[in-house]
Amino acid sequence: MKEVTLLCRGISLGYVGNVPKVDHSVIVNAFHYEAENKFVHEYLSASSTISHILSLAAYFPDSGGADIYKKYNIDEIVLPYVKEVSPPIPNRFLQIQGRNGVLPVKNLDDINKKDMISHPRYTFTSPSCGLDGFLYVVNELKPDVVNIVGLDFYDNTGYLSNSNGSIKNKLPIEEANRNWIELLNRRGDPTDKMQEFFLNVVKKNPSKKFNLYTASKIKSDVENLKIIRAII
Repeated sequence: MKEVTLLCRGISLGYVGNVPKVDHSVIVNAFHYEAENKFVHEYLSASSTISHILSLAAYFPDSGGADIYKKYNIDEIVLPYVKEVSPPIPNRFLQIQGRNGVLPVKNLDDINKKDMISHPRYTFTSPSCGLDGFLYVVNELKPDVVNIVGLDFYDNTGYLSNSNGSIKNKLPIEEANRNWIELLNRRGDPTDKMQEFFLNVVKKNPSKKFNLYTASKIKSDVENLKIIRAII
């Protein structure tokens, strides 16, 4: 039975020590500060394969963003865009060194289009990079069991590291001065829409088992979804 864990950046990520360890993990966006957490570090160190879902705006090598590629078994970088809507890939992304040389960089596969939504900026997208990662796990890795931790849908919560990755323990001023709900509504991806998107994908895959470790108040009676409240 194939089991994969998706690690997002919400505060519930601190609960990862309670998630069963797996061979293949998937991390989302700038993760170097999250990896300083003891439990996150131990979890990633136990994974023999790690895929990194990384948006073009979430790579901060000057802040330590490049260090994780030689610290853990990361074998590929996946951009959270299907090729049709992908921005050009900067050269610096094509030169990221992993443990065994330059890491391959690829787009999300078109198989994910069937689950995506349309947005003024992108014809095909998901409400967040975390949910792009979720589609990647479900549709491309095709596991039997999917563990999800750190996906809190911005449900009155922020990031475990309190950082977007550029400055440690400090969100950008424009974000820090707004509460999360206002920010998400401005971006067009409020909590309820993110939760609806997530649940729709779960429902479309009844043969898979989903374990969601979250600080969100999301509710569901879907049989193949188990919600574990992450208390940090």
